[in-house]
Amino acid sequence: MLEEFGGGFRASLQVASNFFPQIIGKGGQTKMRLEKETGTKIIIPRKGVEGDIVVSGTQRANVIRCSNRIDVMVASSRQKQPFTHFVSLPINQTNIQEAFMDFKKEVLETCCSQRGVEESIFQTRTLLHLTIGTMALFDDRERALAREILEDCKEQIILPARGEQAFKVDIVGLEIMNDDPSEVDVLYAKVEDPSGDLQTTAEKIIDRFVESGLMKRDYDRIKFHVTLMNTLFRKDKDDVGDKNEANHRESFDSRGILELYADRRFGSVEISQIHLSQRRAGRRTPEGYYLPSTILNITSCG
Repeated sequence: MLEEFGGGFRASLQVASNFFPQIIGKGGQTKMRLEKETGTKIIIPRKGVEGDIVVSGTQRANVIRCSNRIDVMVASSRQKQPFTHFVSLPINQTNIQEAFMDFKKEVLETCCSQRGVEESIFQTRTLLHLTIGTMALFDDRERALAREILEDCKEQIILPARGEQAFKVDIVGLEIMNDDPSEVDVLYAKVEDPSGDLQTTAEKIIDRFVESGLMKRDYDRIKFHVTLMNTLFRKDKDDVGDKNEANHRESFDSRGILELYADRRFGSVEISQIHLSQRRAGRRTPEGYYLPSTILNITSCG
């Protein structure tokens, strides 16, 4: 917020304290350079204290320019951070869990001789989900904003377009994201959205989060999928498995699985909730799903 005061102009920037070091720089050099180049004064809360960064100066344009540069620095730094929260669609209904467990049992029986195929790389059945988008949230203000955005999506996006109807999708077929089925990190189940309503709604939700600065749009279009097997799970069963981080990971040979189960049908599912889920929260819901920061019930009985 930019305001005029007796000595000129000032702006208060809501920035999580995690980003203060990037703005200060080694020995305060980044902060001093910004002040010199923009003709402003930057006040940053001391270490361990949450609060706004205040930019002040005698010229309105200079204050705006400095504020914009800080916003760019924060956005760039945020993109490099591992995500802490993700907007998820639980699809761990009983029929899908049972179909997944049948698939897991058959694969372990028929493809156990394939390199790297073992129980530890299968998803936990209660965590089956679709991901709309991921983000790094670092303080209470950012988490509150994310909750507000998601809750607003129901009133502004979902209800006007379709009322309180649940989304219906089919989980059919297998897919990998690389070209060599003998060297695979992740195996997915494909998602069919016959009406296209889920795709349209999810894209609009992504746009709201991107506009807020909390999320980066990684792809032009969301590709919905259900992670079934992920080599990251060998070391981290609490992980989401939606991003290939720079961990050492051993691939597996999926050729036998694709040959036998490429067209596997897991069933149809109604999606009646959208979650703002916490990554690595240390605990889960009573149903075994990711701990939510908030739950958006699409249907009145959700």
